[in-house]
Amino acid sequence: MTATKKFPLVFIIFFVVSSLGYLQAQTFSKDILQPGTTAQIDTARLLSDIPVKSPWGAVLRSAVLPGWGQLYNHKYLKSVVAFSINGLWGWRIVYYQHKWRETHKKVFRDRRNDAYWYFGITYLLTLVDAYVDAYLFGFEDAMRLTWKPMPHSSTPVLTIEWRLN
Repeated sequence: MTATKKFPLVFIIFFVVSSLGYLQAQTFSKDILQPGTTAQIDTARLLSDIPVKSPWGAVLRSAVLPGWGQLYNHKYLKSVVAFSINGLWGWRIVYYQHKWRETHKKVFRDRRNDAYWYFGITYLLTLVDAYVDAYLFGFEDAMRLTWKPMPHSSTPVLTIEWRLN
């Protein structure tokens, strides 16, 4: 089976697995982050400098398989997007390498080299995103920023709300 035929199969398998993980994690995240449950994460811990999830663990997961770190951070759509974009650039590298070896045309070599650069950039951005999401995991549940207009003024006001448990 050639590399061009393997890519859609790998993407479909990853999509199915991540979808199953999403369904399972929906109940898990509701149990952990909802008020009134015994497994609720403490707001003071969320607002401290100690992350709830391991940022470097998320980075290592994304380094092994792009999108796995986002899956670890419960960012399921980001996981599928990261895997798809990195997979697309990887597929383009293989495709243009194959075309260049067949034809020895400079245009295919240049496109392959561009695909290497784009893959590297998206790969690094995937790692950075996994780190940031892990470090800020649960922060949006402890603090909400909203814009509200003042009752008798046209000036918007930034409101900060936080829960103390």
